[in-house]
Amino acid sequence: MKNATQVFLRRLPVTLIAAVIIWLVLRPAIDPGVAGLTQTLIRSFEHPRVTRLVVEDHRAQMRRSDLRTDSKVPSVSMTEVSFNTIVLLALYLALPHPFSRKQLEHLFMGWCLLCLSQSVNLLFHVKTLYSMGLGEWSQHNYSDLARNAFGFGRYFTDLPGRFSFPFLIWLGFNWEVVMRMLRVSEDTNRKTTSKRKKKDKESRVQG
Repeated sequence: MKNATQVFLRRLPVTLIAAVIIWLVLRPAIDPGVAGLTQTLIRSFEHPRVTRLVVEDHRAQMRRSDLRTDSKVPSVSMTEVSFNTIVLLALYLALPHPFSRKQLEHLFMGWCLLCLSQSVNLLFHVKTLYSMGLGEWSQHNYSDLARNAFGFGRYFTDLPGRFSFPFLIWLGFNWEVVMRMLRVSEDTNRKTTSKRKKKDKESRVQG
């Protein structure tokens, strides 16, 4: 039996390339989708509802209807927000039977969760700008507690979250598959080790 972990690792470079291609093809839909969900989340707690997120050139522009038309429009790179989609896709495609119905269902559910995490990340970017980057307006409308909370949220979803969420989502939906794969690898290694010991013992007896 082949070592399942080695097969998985051999597939990863190929699935990584495939994941990059899929991400590039789907970006025109992913970026507006994530920005649209973020806008909905922001406007749900915003009074009055003045925030609009418009995606242009893979950047989410933060447009507020209560700002002057000649004001500079801040933006966030959607590449930084959504590139971890590549990690999730590569991990899924490297698993055994990636196009089975069960795996496709897991991929769909996992991708939905990842899009939600990307929207939360973008939300913290927007709120951090509102609470810290607009001078006196930020000081007047946001407390120190709010600034600290949004700043921490942005930091957490930028660094540990952005890199760990795809792996955790993949592992959560495929725990049994991954554990079975590792168990097969351990069994294979044990069998190989026991065979070597047996051969060594036989050679010593013959000697």
